[in-house]
Amino acid sequence: MTDKLYEKNPYIREFDARVTECEAKGDVYKICLDKSAFFPEGGGQPGDRGWIGEAVISDTHERDGKVWHYADRPLEIGSEVRGCLDWAFRFSNMQNHAGEHIVSGLIHGKYGYDNVGFHMGSEAVTLDINGELTEEQVREIEMEANRAVQENVPIQAAIPSKAELAQMNYRSKKALDGDVRIVEIPGYDLCACCGTHPFRTGEIRLIKILSVQNYKGGVRISMLSGNRAVDDYMEKHDSVVKISHLLSAKTGEISDAVERLQKEIGDLKFKMVQMKREMMTVKAENLPVSGNAVCVLEKDLEGSDLREYANLLSKRAERVLVLSGGGDKGYRYVLIDAGQQAREYGKEIQKLYGGKGGGSNQMIQGTLTGDAAAVQQWFEAAH
Repeated sequence: MTDKLYEKNPYIREFDARVTECEAKGDVYKICLDKSAFFPEGGGQPGDRGWIGEAVISDTHERDGKVWHYADRPLEIGSEVRGCLDWAFRFSNMQNHAGEHIVSGLIHGKYGYDNVGFHMGSEAVTLDINGELTEEQVREIEMEANRAVQENVPIQAAIPSKAELAQMNYRSKKALDGDVRIVEIPGYDLCACCGTHPFRTGEIRLIKILSVQNYKGGVRISMLSGNRAVDDYMEKHDSVVKISHLLSAKTGEISDAVERLQKEIGDLKFKMVQMKREMMTVKAENLPVSGNAVCVLEKDLEGSDLREYANLLSKRAERVLVLSGGGDKGYRYVLIDAGQQAREYGKEIQKLYGGKGGGSNQMIQGTLTGDAAAVQQWFEAAH
């Protein structure tokens, strides 16, 4: 059994210990100490990282009462070592875990919903709530959560007796046996939890809900607390200022400016489509055509434009092949045949020019490789 220093004092950053076990697991070494301040992954909170002696610790897990530290090198069993936490990472997790307690506790107390899923990710902390909440309700919860931060109330952790526990109305995701560690934030939450938290809510600094989306009959809330929430705000504020300068709009008016810009872009795109169609029509009408077949290369036609140009040319020739692109990626093509032989020509294209594609007897489309001039000569000479 490892003496879990983090349960006695979550602010311990460095400690001395003795190596009791060391196991190789691929390129990673699992190290067990007689005591540790490293919190092992659990309850949605990631395992701590840091250093033990010269070994870099990338993760921490618990099994059968032992805390295992995942290291990049072995340590000698019986040796005395010094452990050092990545404190910025740990304290951020403490802030975010406490912020989750407050938000989940408020939702449970106000609406009776439970937090049925909790994960601290690299981008955000997510809570899965088993009931529907509107954005307005979540915004109200956020305001009350930050009121808890301002009040700087204590965050208390204790293991009550069975008799005391029986009298408590605490949150828990599952039935628990044995000693149950209860974390209380007076007026905001009472929850069974194994994680680490600050001593007071003021240390959380800020609770920010990022998004709410429907999820499995309830909602999934993405949020950040503490230093990560402040950093997120600063980053987004810088982005808003840059966007306001680019749009020549005040920061509070950039959404309206973006809507206007989107409308202008939409109008321009519509005009460009009209102009492109007119240009293709004029080009198709003036393209020299001799015989029943025509093959042309247009470098910058995509998707529907490629098909539309082929349709325009089909008014002037019975058999049309339009190529677009070139280079190492080959050509995109559309082939139209009024004689209902498009698929037959497609087979020839596949055999002669590594073609791929499909369609109907009247029109096929796909890709091919080869020299455009050779393709043109073959197609216009084909019967």
